[in-house]
Amino acid sequence: MSESAKQYQKPERGQQMTRLETFTDAAFAFAVTLLAISIDQIPSSYPELVDTLKGAPAFIASFALLILYWRAHHVWSQQYGLDDLPSVILTSVLVCLILIYVYPMKILFSLSFGFMSNEWFPSNFELNFFTEFRGLVTIYAAGFLLLNLAVSSLYFHAWRQRKHLEMSSREAFDTMAEAIAWVFVASVALVSIILVWTLPDRWASASTWVYGLLFFFNPVYLAALKRIRKRKPGLGSA
Repeated sequence: MSESAKQYQKPERGQQMTRLETFTDAAFAFAVTLLAISIDQIPSSYPELVDTLKGAPAFIASFALLILYWRAHHVWSQQYGLDDLPSVILTSVLVCLILIYVYPMKILFSLSFGFMSNEWFPSNFELNFFTEFRGLVTIYAAGFLLLNLAVSSLYFHAWRQRKHLEMSSREAFDTMAEAIAWVFVASVALVSIILVWTLPDRWASASTWVYGLLFFFNPVYLAALKRIRKRKPGLGSA
C-alpha cells in the first residue's frame, strides 16, 4: 500500500468488544429491567392486566430514552475503542446516572401520559403540592443535563486523544462537533428548570414540553455542520 493511501486509511478501532462496553451493556440491561411494566407482581385478573398494560406508554418512552444513551455509548466505543482510565471513569459516571435516572424518568413520563389522557393511563405517583411538581421536573432535568454532559465528555476525551488515535482533520472536527452537540442538547434541561421555577402555576407544565425542540435540533445542527465543512479546506472527506 502506498504512503498516500496509508495516510487516509482509517485506523482499526473498536473491532473487539472491550470489558468496558460489556459492563455498560449489562448495566443498561439492568436499568431496563427496573422499567418493567409490572415488576412487583403478576396480574391476577383481567382488570388488573388492563391496568398494568396502561403503563406501557410510559415504559416505551423511558425505554426509548435509555436506548438513545446506550446507542450513544455504543457508537462512541465502536468509533474510538478507548478503554483507558478517563474512559472508564466517564462511562462509570454515565452508568451511575442512568441507574439513578431510571425512576424519575418513568415517573415523569407516567404523569405526562396520565395528564394527556385525562388519567386513562393512570400513574401511581401522587403529587400533593405544585412545588412537588416543580421539584420532580427539576430532578428529571438535572439527570438529563448530567447524562448529556457525560456523553459529551466521552467525545471530548476522544478528541483530546486525536493524535494517539490518528484522526484525520475531518474526523477530529466531527468528534468535537459531536461533543458540542451533546452540550446543546443538555442546555434544554437548563431552560426547563428556569421555566418551571419562573412561570406561574398554570403555565409551569410548559417546562416539560421544551424537550420537543430537540426533534428540530438534529437536522438544523447537521445542516450547519455541512455548511462549515464546505467553507473549511481539509474537511471535505474523512
